[in-house]
Amino acid sequence: MRLLTSILIAFWFCSPGLAQQFVLINGQVIDGTGKARVSASVRVRDGKIAEIGAFKPQTGETVLDVKGMIVAPGVVDLQNVSPSAVQKDPSAASLIVQGVTTAVLGSDGTGHYSVEDYMVPFDEKPPALNIAMLVGHGTVRRQIMGPDYKRPATADEIQRMSELVSEAMKQGAFGLGSNLQQEPASFSTAEEVKALVQVMAKFGGTFVTTLRNESEKRAASVTEVVALARDARIPVQVLTTNRTARAEIEKSRGPRVDIAADSYSFAQLVGDKAITLERAMQRMSATPASRLALRERGVLKKGDPADIVVFNPLNLTAGMKLVFVNGAIAVKDGQPTGEHSGQALR
Repeated sequence: MRLLTSILIAFWFCSPGLAQQFVLINGQVIDGTGKARVSASVRVRDGKIAEIGAFKPQTGETVLDVKGMIVAPGVVDLQNVSPSAVQKDPSAASLIVQGVTTAVLGSDGTGHYSVEDYMVPFDEKPPALNIAMLVGHGTVRRQIMGPDYKRPATADEIQRMSELVSEAMKQGAFGLGSNLQQEPASFSTAEEVKALVQVMAKFGGTFVTTLRNESEKRAASVTEVVALARDARIPVQVLTTNRTARAEIEKSRGPRVDIAADSYSFAQLVGDKAITLERAMQRMSATPASRLALRERGVLKKGDPADIVVFNPLNLTAGMKLVFVNGAIAVKDGQPTGEHSGQALR
């Protein structure tokens, strides 16, 4: 049996093509929910997770021995990707080698309001990872106000911006993205932002934003986003590395205030000794997926798409041994394979 397994593993790593049925054996599974790791095998069939547990590989399945490795859900990246970056480089090599299997585009406010126009080409020629869109506050502001955006918007302009946000949400945007520190969103009023997020809220979206100011006006900036979460009754995700701001936001959370702040990546995980691996993976996968209502992403669960990362917990600086996107191997031994098995989500 050991010889047969070795032959199958060698065949897999020498084959450039896509294997639709395989089993990962001897790994430690972290499912993304925060639960403690368990020793288990993972079966993947037709791009989905078919089984997790104690079972024997079946005839015809490709077997991968990942002894000593962690098997975990792929990373969901909320903050590092602009729509133009994926258009220029759909292979997204710098992301997938870090374990990113789903990229949420447009948290910087540059997301397209014509979501279908952007996504359709990726339906025909898939990217290397999954992509989801946030309609951009900056995009709709520039579209309506043109070069004359360095001022508060009029009621009519806000209404026309709201119509663009509504259309984007109908086309499958997962929320509204805004960088309140940079032009043109930095010239918006709190009333403008509230009007736009209220439109977004009708479709169940999430507001992903930066604070207007993280230094001398930090407290007022935190108050603004907390008020949005409370008054508009929407989920707000603040992207910040400011520990004081994050602590203030955490204190403001409550039954009627759905707000959170986090910023975490695999690179940060390498240097963070104060957090368990289970919690770190949850923060990079299940937590962002749930905040954006990205169903079937962010956890390892039977029936969900097989977005999986495999890495050595004793050598995190080595990066990812394997990355699977919808059941296809996207990274092998830390190097992109050239597979483009991502999906345009909406």
